[in-house]
Amino acid sequence: MDKDLISLLNDREQTLEKAFQYLDKFKQELQSVKRELIQEKNSLNNALKQIHLMTRERSQMKKSLQLMRESLGQNITGFERLLSTLIRTRIDENRGHGDRVAHIAGFIAKQFNFDEKKLEDLRKAAMLHEVGLLFMPGLALEKEEKDLTDYENNIWIQYPVKGADLLKECQGFEDCARMIRFLNENSDGTGFPDGLKKRRIPLASRILAGADAFDRLKDTPEVNSLEALLAALERVSGSRLDPVIVGWLEKYAVLHMGSDAYRVRGVGVEQLEPGMKLGTALFTTTGTKLFSVDTELTRETIDKIIQYHREYPVDETVYIKA
Repeated sequence: MDKDLISLLNDREQTLEKAFQYLDKFKQELQSVKRELIQEKNSLNNALKQIHLMTRERSQMKKSLQLMRESLGQNITGFERLLSTLIRTRIDENRGHGDRVAHIAGFIAKQFNFDEKKLEDLRKAAMLHEVGLLFMPGLALEKEEKDLTDYENNIWIQYPVKGADLLKECQGFEDCARMIRFLNENSDGTGFPDGLKKRRIPLASRILAGADAFDRLKDTPEVNSLEALLAALERVSGSRLDPVIVGWLEKYAVLHMGSDAYRVRGVGVEQLEPGMKLGTALFTTTGTKLFSVDTELTRETIDKIIQYHREYPVDETVYIKA
């Protein structure tokens, strides 16, 4: 046989041998990859099982949480009703006082764009703001303020704090407790418990104090007309109550308690004319009182209102006697 042919056959045989070696190596690598894929598949299946289990547990937890929230809501509502009933039963003067305070406070709070959560907390605070009076000795509730002993008078002054201390320990009432705590703070800084002044008193507490004072004032013997109520409110403006809140209380009064004998209409600052009479006191948005109720407008007073309105805006609607 020719040497060249023999050499060629040897080369081909070596090439085939290498090819088979490569094939064997590739086969081994494929088997290794297959084993790894099987392991990854098993791991993925286990992970999917875990995810499914976690999803199911999460769904169960979500349902349990919802049930807990509903239960808590029912407990909060029940507790509120219980305390409200105790207040109405114990305090003869209440007679729906909490409901009326809640309505007035809600009207004012909406002017300040309170969100739903804060409105609800304010409503609860209005319904329960007298809970601290449950600590008052029974006979003391029937006495005139001038006849109270020092001990009874101290409880009367501090009852919002006592009520707040009770409510802040009850889940769901923490925020309304903070509102109640500062109920007896005065705008001029002479109140209790901390002697806070003006805007250092939380807004919700200022609103609550205004609504409470409004409902009490309108039932006093000397307040026998809407005009008398407006005058009584102005007497406590800047001392007991925030003037800004007084302004909204006066608007509430003429809008909700007006009659044919006392009717008002709303106009813009640019529509004011000499000869008009203010149906409520006029304040700037910063609380500066410009004119009292019943003020008859002149060109001079209108110019003053316009001048203030440019720098310290007055309310968008001015109530004029119709």
